[in-house]
Amino acid sequence: MRVLIAEDHAPSRKLLKHLIKPLQSYEMVGEAVNGEDLICKVMIEKPDIILVDINMPFLNGMEAVKSCKKVVPSVQVIFITGHDEFALEAFDVNAIDYIVKPIDRDRLYAALERAAALAKTPSKSERPTVKKDLMVKQSNQFSFIPLDDIIFIERADRKAVIHTIDQKLEVNEALTNLEELLDSRFVASHRSYIINLQYLKRIETAGQTYKAYFKNYEETAKVSKNKLAELQKNKSL
Repeated sequence: MRVLIAEDHAPSRKLLKHLIKPLQSYEMVGEAVNGEDLICKVMIEKPDIILVDINMPFLNGMEAVKSCKKVVPSVQVIFITGHDEFALEAFDVNAIDYIVKPIDRDRLYAALERAAALAKTPSKSERPTVKKDLMVKQSNQFSFIPLDDIIFIERADRKAVIHTIDQKLEVNEALTNLEELLDSRFVASHRSYIINLQYLKRIETAGQTYKAYFKNYEETAKVSKNKLAELQKNKSL
């Protein structure tokens, strides 16, 4: 089981790692120090289990977990906190347990066992065929973009521009990171472009490269010569 810890208190993170280290069935895949960091780490690492403190900076653990559940619905949550007033809300997000500090080792181990029994452990090849939303950070908030609305994504300097059916969104994300969050409809047509095959209408020669044209959308994307065969194969699936 892949485990991620979200805790802004360094000694508490150290204690949790110390308690989990002897358990061979569990692998530590990351640490987050605030709510926003937790969401980002969950997007990247796709853990099976997250151990979450509630009172963290920028975004509290409860709100962060609600966003994490939208990205990885199967993730199992164990709250570990110094306060008990969020216990009912923890039940609403289907938390495995709500452990009030100081941490009881036996209770933690029991919670981990229950979480492991419920968690799905997908391999890299089990990427879902269809997802619903892409979560991206804009300024100090997270936005959820329906994948059905995304036509293509292009790199612009160190940012990415997401072209949707009704707007263009600029985000501070690398294309490689975004590609990991997309489903099988999306293919990297060029080192600077990811396109949605559902919108692809035709490809035309443009000098040394190619252009992709889309249904009901004027702007085009680039296609590398070495990507033509892959596009053709995926388009026919």
